[in-house]
Amino acid sequence: MIVSEDRFGFDSDSTLVGEPGALTGWGPIRRPPRLELLQGPGAPRAFDLLADEMVIGRSSQVEICIESQLMSRRHAALRRSGPDVRLVDLESANGVYLNGVRVHSAGLLEGDTIQIGDVLFVYREGG
Repeated sequence: MIVSEDRFGFDSDSTLVGEPGALTGWGPIRRPPRLELLQGPGAPRAFDLLADEMVIGRSSQVEICIESQLMSRRHAALRRSGPDVRLVDLESANGVYLNGVRVHSAGLLEGDTIQIGDVLFVYREGG
């Protein structure tokens, strides 16, 4: 009897049990953290936080461009350091609000809301 084998040498009709990635040596695929635009120009929309720093503003030169007159050209930055993401106000006129409190700089957690003028985001950690 001929048994077909896949590239790992396992019978292709076998059921393998284990954690995702255990057979290949790779871990599970992780989604990057993201910012979801819930309210404001262009909503709904999501932005994956792929770079170590992403600037939010109304300038076409920033990574997260939202065309709101209540937002500075370079209003705030999201700075990644490993799994952690920090929100930093870039000395904007109208400020940045994290969960309803004005902040200059703060770490973000899953589900945090960020308000800039008439724009509302929610932070998602990924995973």
